[in-house]
Amino acid sequence: MSWFHRNEDWRTYLKRYPLTSLFLFLNIIIFLFMTFLGGSTNPYTLVQFGAYYKPLILEGEWYRLFAPIFLHIGWEHLLFNCFAILIFAPGLETMLGKWRYLVLYLGSGLIGFVMTLLFSSAMVAAGASGAIFGIYGMYAYLSKYRKDLMDYYSRQTILPILVIGVVLTFLPGISITGHLGGLASGFLLGFVLVSRRRSSYF
Repeated sequence: MSWFHRNEDWRTYLKRYPLTSLFLFLNIIIFLFMTFLGGSTNPYTLVQFGAYYKPLILEGEWYRLFAPIFLHIGWEHLLFNCFAILIFAPGLETMLGKWRYLVLYLGSGLIGFVMTLLFSSAMVAAGASGAIFGIYGMYAYLSKYRKDLMDYYSRQTILPILVIGVVLTFLPGISITGHLGGLASGFLLGFVLVSRRRSSYF
């Protein structure tokens, strides 16, 4: 059965995937606060909540490279990213364990915003896309170097998703540097976070 076939009830999901559930909760609750306190598409509100804002980062507010991982701009942005996390993240939380999964998710999100700072002219940005593309990058690593850790159907599912994600990255309004930075970091973190020892799990 594919890693991405979700058939748990909510109680089971929360118990099996506590970090993924926490990320989803933070995304939603912070979005609701932003909605009621000025609007999630309001640049001023975004900056007040800690969004990526290049001038303030260059003045030393480095937390703005981390906080935006949990902020989203508009309902569509929130729903799309939460759906991706809901479906694709749990398999890695189970396989990597909580600490390595935490490094993957937060590290990829952080690197995505660092790449945006270094190579993009964007002034305001937010979203979990860098972290999500880090998840995709880890799956790309597993599909290439650790096929023993993924079943055939999961590998066949994730590759088209990865291709579609990369293609959509180049649409207007999408952070190319954030997506590709997260993707590259997730792939490279595979060499650090995944054991080299072969497994007969599948």
